[in-house]
Amino acid sequence: MKQLDRTRFLLLGMVRNSGKHVWRTFPVVSVLLLVFGLLLTLFGAALLVREAGDANDPRMYVGIDVAYDDEEAVYRTVGAVKGYVNLIVLGSLNVTMDTAKLTRVCDYLYQQGLYFIVYVGFGEGNAFLPRGPNSQFFNDGVNRWGDKLLCAYVFDEAGGKEVDRSHEPVPTSPVDYTDAAEQFVYHTRYYLLNYSDYYGSPNIKFATSDYALYWYDYLLGYDVVFGEFVGNQSRQLAVALTRGAAKTMHKDWGTMITWKYTQPPFIEEPLQLLRDMLLAYRNGAKYIVVFNSPGNNTATTKYGILTDAHLTAIKLFWTYTRLCPAAQEFPAETAYVLPKDYGYGFRGPDDRIWGYFPPDALSPVIWNASTSLIREYGIRLDIVYETKIGDKPINLPYERLIYWNGTIIEK
Repeated sequence: MKQLDRTRFLLLGMVRNSGKHVWRTFPVVSVLLLVFGLLLTLFGAALLVREAGDANDPRMYVGIDVAYDDEEAVYRTVGAVKGYVNLIVLGSLNVTMDTAKLTRVCDYLYQQGLYFIVYVGFGEGNAFLPRGPNSQFFNDGVNRWGDKLLCAYVFDEAGGKEVDRSHEPVPTSPVDYTDAAEQFVYHTRYYLLNYSDYYGSPNIKFATSDYALYWYDYLLGYDVVFGEFVGNQSRQLAVALTRGAAKTMHKDWGTMITWKYTQPPFIEEPLQLLRDMLLAYRNGAKYIVVFNSPGNNTATTKYGILTDAHLTAIKLFWTYTRLCPAAQEFPAETAYVLPKDYGYGFRGPDDRIWGYFPPDALSPVIWNASTSLIREYGIRLDIVYETKIGDKPINLPYERLIYWNGTIIEK
């Protein structure tokens, strides 16, 4: 037990201090290997290999979204991370739109003991037909792969695209915030239900990732939402918004670590990746996924955008999770409550509302209150909404509610 406590202390100390001058004389991969070597020394290689190879433990899913190239990219990536992830997201349409190819890849992942999620893109032209496998795939897959086929990842970033108006689910200019919320939920749910009917598999859950409006993603029907860690935006803020929505609506949640840069190397530095994975873990995320794709650009490494140092960071994170228990899935007891239908983007005090409306007088108030409360409460704060499903208010399951207008309710 003393060895375990010592390892936790040393590992967390190294990660927390990784940006300080003491590490600047070492290459990043050397730092990560040094920490990994320390774990091996203290616990023995046999123990760690046994623990890390336990991919059948569904307490938490740690994985890679292979969202580029073809099936060979999946095989290369799995070969590099095998034993240190238990989930692969098949995010490349080159794979998922070819049912025969997709079936081969899923057979391979199943044989490796891995869980997997299959991406389905929004239809082009006739949008009622999704870009993905044929209509029998998910029904056949449940029988073929059982619970290893976790869910369908059905289009992504609906909320983010709405606030950026880059692909607008709201087709008509809304008259107010409530009209925008109702249009967003109605129209996006319409397509989601059409895709559900197309695949006709009641046992398959639907997942997505997003960088805004997570609450409304759950309202329109998603079972799992991955709140994105993107650019230099606050990770804890993304957690508070995603986790709060999931807890209130009794759904699962996770994180998707996406691009930091819009040009090579795209992905954040390995030590930051490790810190972000640890932050998600300490916050209770059930899914922690690293997005691996150069988009429409050429892959920057043989593993897409992942370097050997990134792979080492993922291995180190997995090993840490085998030794150090995570927080509960929903550790927050306090919630900051936003106004009903306030579809604010949360990327600064001047962000737009529902993409159609400029910031209003409440925008800087809510921004400042949110960031201040996160500094005060950290992991123990969620952000939720005053809202109803139909005429029925949603219960907010927190001991302390701090409302946008200054009202505080203690339960």
